[in-house]
Amino acid sequence: MNSRAQRVFVAIWIALAVFLVLRTGPRDRGVIIDHLEFGRRLIAGEELYAPYLEDKPLHPVYPPSFGLLTAPFAACGERAARWLWGLAQVLALAVVLRALARALADQRPDLARATHVLLLLTIVLLSRYVLRDAHGGGGNLINLAFAVAAFCAAEARRPLRAALLLGFSLATKPTMALLVPVFFAMGHGRAALGSLAALVGFVGIALALNGQGLAPFRQWLEGSLAYAAQTDLFAPPAQGFPPFAWMNQSLRCMVARVFGEVPAEFAAQVPGFVPGLGLSATTCAWIARIANVGIAGITVLAAFRARGDAARRAFAFAAALAAGVLLSPISWKAHHVALLPCAFALGAAASASRRARLAWLAFFVACTAGGGDLVGDAVKEWQQSLYLATLAAFALFAWSVRLALRRSAHCGGTQVVRSPGVSEREPDTGVG
Repeated sequence: MNSRAQRVFVAIWIALAVFLVLRTGPRDRGVIIDHLEFGRRLIAGEELYAPYLEDKPLHPVYPPSFGLLTAPFAACGERAARWLWGLAQVLALAVVLRALARALADQRPDLARATHVLLLLTIVLLSRYVLRDAHGGGGNLINLAFAVAAFCAAEARRPLRAALLLGFSLATKPTMALLVPVFFAMGHGRAALGSLAALVGFVGIALALNGQGLAPFRQWLEGSLAYAAQTDLFAPPAQGFPPFAWMNQSLRCMVARVFGEVPAEFAAQVPGFVPGLGLSATTCAWIARIANVGIAGITVLAAFRARGDAARRAFAFAAALAAGVLLSPISWKAHHVALLPCAFALGAAASASRRARLAWLAFFVACTAGGGDLVGDAVKEWQQSLYLATLAAFALFAWSVRLALRRSAHCGGTQVVRSPGVSEREPDTGVG
């Protein structure tokens, strides 16, 4: 490994870590305020979803067990909690990058000298989303770190550790629920089933701490199901769930925009808005549901087909993370940090493939360079109305699925990056 390149990377990483923490610590606003209040209420035994700011319910999209993540920070006081939360996000990013680096060293030792460059390219490619998550304090990097660590533990034949990590991830922010059937399809049956048991356990702990019985969980579940089943996405949702906004880059929002009819008040927010096809809200809802079922089914199939090959399982895992961004009813920009494994693999492929280099550049220009800080809010709204982030996530999903289904562990001349420390043994199915 090039020691000079390593020193340069360490210097850049330290500067980035300090920058991310400084963007979070001194702030006097942001979603982290709600996070801390949520955790405080869980421990204090107060009503979790009561009106808080502007007469709106407090974080109805999060299950009661989300407070298990935020309560320790709330106990430190707001100012200290901000700094500690920023540090936690940096550590989470480090966990993800370290797993990617170890995977590359394990699978492609010939690219070991380029590891630091590839990691930097990965951060640059998703910098808009990394900065958004760290700045807003959304915790998506933390959630991703738990999921990546769970996958590495499952691949290393440590199903109990994998179950606890994945179970905690699902209990605090269940946006990656697709990983449960994906783990099972890969052959990590014990980890998958154990994660469900851990999920139940963490939810039970949260409800016991709150002391309000099943009422908070029932309220969250009813609101979530109603929100997921909502036909007209432009209508105000029930129980204080977030109304339609252009920054929600979920697949179902893109379907409603492209195939449906956008109300005038939302169309007026976008310069040069091009109307959709004008189909009914019911028709659009069914199109989105069919697309969601198809993506979920393809993801599980890819995981099943890849179960005998560690390299292909890594691509199936990356595809599942991208699918989670697409399938979630809410996919803010910060949620797209889940694409970090896909972005790293794309960078590795770009070292030997002109097509992959063009794909990397197209993603950067269309998504990363379209932030409001660079191009202004008007252009940002126009970019979001085109759902370029959704299209990019779908492209990375389709590419990862294709590689997971391939018999050869090569992509454009570059072998697929697989999880670290894993042999080509048959996975532990946990069945029979």
